[in-house]
Amino acid sequence: MKTVLVFEALKEEDRRALEQEFGGLHFVYGDNPNWPGYLDTASAIVGFLPEEYRFRLKSLPALELVQLPFAGYEGWPERVTCPLANASGSFGLAISEYLISAILFFYRRYPFLLENRKKKEWNRNIGTIDSIYGKTILVLGCGDLGSTFARSVKALGAHTIGLARRRRTVPGFDVVDTLDHLHRYLPLSDIVVGTLPSSPATHHLLTLDDFSRMKPDALFANVGRGDLVALDVLEKVMAQHRIRGMILDVCEIEPLPADCPLWEDENVFITPHISGDESLPETKKRLWQIIRTNLHALEQGEPFIHIVNRPQSDRS
Repeated sequence: MKTVLVFEALKEEDRRALEQEFGGLHFVYGDNPNWPGYLDTASAIVGFLPEEYRFRLKSLPALELVQLPFAGYEGWPERVTCPLANASGSFGLAISEYLISAILFFYRRYPFLLENRKKKEWNRNIGTIDSIYGKTILVLGCGDLGSTFARSVKALGAHTIGLARRRRTVPGFDVVDTLDHLHRYLPLSDIVVGTLPSSPATHHLLTLDDFSRMKPDALFANVGRGDLVALDVLEKVMAQHRIRGMILDVCEIEPLPADCPLWEDENVFITPHISGDESLPETKKRLWQIIRTNLHALEQGEPFIHIVNRPQSDRS
C-alpha cells in the first residue's frame, strides 16, 4: 500500500471520506507527531513539507509525486527529481472577484463613503465616480489568474490586453502580446494588473520609469508575486503621486513592515496575501479536485496532471 503524507488541513470527516475513496492508499497527516518516520516510504507528499525536511526530497526512494497547494512553484523544481504538480486553476475565480471588488473600492469612492459612515454623515455629494466599463486593462500574465480576470472584466465592458512570453490567442483578451512590448501598452492602460509568477525574467520587472509611463489616474494591482516591483519603488511612486492608487495583495517583503509608508496612504489598498487562499469554499473545492485526480493517478499508475517540472526519474 502506498503512503501519502498530507500537510493540508482537513476536518476529521474529510479525512474519513478521503480514506474511503482511496482504499489503496495509506494517509498520514502532518499533525501526526510520527509522520517523519514515514518519509522514506512515502509515495506522495500533498501540501508543503516543513522547511527543515525539504532537503531530503531528492533522496526519498519511494517518492512519485509532490503536489503543491498553490499555483506558484518557484524554487521547488530544484528540490525534487520526481513529478511536481501545482494547483493552477484553483484560484482564478477568487482572485478575479478580489480584483474587481478592489477596483470598485476606488472607482465607487468607498473610502469616502466609509468615512462618512464613521462620522454618521448623510452626505450624498460623493463627486464623480468611475466604471470598469470602457477601461483599458493591461494584465501581465495570461495564465489561469490573468485569463479568468480578463474574461470577467471584458464581460463588464473593458478592453483587455495581456502580456506573456509569446503571442497567442487567450480567451478573455482582445490582444495578447509579449512582455518585451510592455512600454508600448503602459501609457494606454487605465489599470495594470500583475499576475505573473516569480522568475529571473519577472524579478523587479516594473521600474520607477515604468510607473511614470502610466496614466496619472491609473490603478496598479499586484496579485501574482511581490518581487514584480521593488518595495522602495512602490513607496516612491505613491509619495510622488505618479498614479491614482494601488491594490497590493503581495509585496516584495511579507509581512509588509509596520513602518512602510504605504500603510498610511489612503490611496493604497493592502491585503495580507489572501486574494487566492482557501477562505472561499469554491477555491478549496477546485484545489481538491486536482489533488484527488492525482491521487487516483497515483493509485492506478496513470499520468499525473498539472506537472510543472521535467522529472529526472520515471514511475517504475
